[in-house]
Amino acid sequence: MLKKTLIILSVSLTFISCSVLFDSYKSEIDGVYIPKNLDDAILEVDKFYSDSLKTEIKKLDENDFLGDYHFGTGLWIRNNWNLWKGSRLSRFFKRKGIKHPDDMSSIILTSYHRKLRGKEINFRNQVSEYKEYWKESKKLYQLAKLPRQSNFPADSLEFGYMKWFEIKNKASLLHLQTNSKTDSIWIFEYQYGWKKIKNETAEKLKHPKYKTDSILNLIFNE
Repeated sequence: MLKKTLIILSVSLTFISCSVLFDSYKSEIDGVYIPKNLDDAILEVDKFYSDSLKTEIKKLDENDFLGDYHFGTGLWIRNNWNLWKGSRLSRFFKRKGIKHPDDMSSIILTSYHRKLRGKEINFRNQVSEYKEYWKESKKLYQLAKLPRQSNFPADSLEFGYMKWFEIKNKASLLHLQTNSKTDSIWIFEYQYGWKKIKNETAEKLKHPKYKTDSILNLIFNE
């Protein structure tokens, strides 16, 4: 019985995989035309709007346009052009290194807005910016992790307060101890390491009047 169930499950998964793969080559899914690349997508988006609305869109700043249309046109694009499930347009972007449907729709909308206003689309630069964003996001995810407790400089340390800031135009993260029973606590920052500080210094870090990286330079170089 178990063997029969596993065979049925295997066949079902194979059918689903083949179906998704087949969809990634279709020019039409559920009666909706699927653009083959960015230029084709721009032509299709242009059909969504009347001439009067295009005039209004031209007046919008690029960021305002993205913000206003991300959950309107952008949502329609992500769902109806099968960017989540995989389509030939999704495959086009993935080959360029763009994997998230939100990024795909944002590039489409940005490119459309720029073309409408007679600007260079700069597709390569857009792709590079999104790739850099995800690269930095992965770094930030690592920053959110403290070292193993076995590597803590003292016993009974607990951390619950974190402070985001920038060092040399790159985001970083400072961890502050929250359970100190003395007038000294520990901080950790992956570039600087560990440092024992006074409670008053911790308060300055929580509510800095100056750039946090400047304060850290002073603290760690004491």
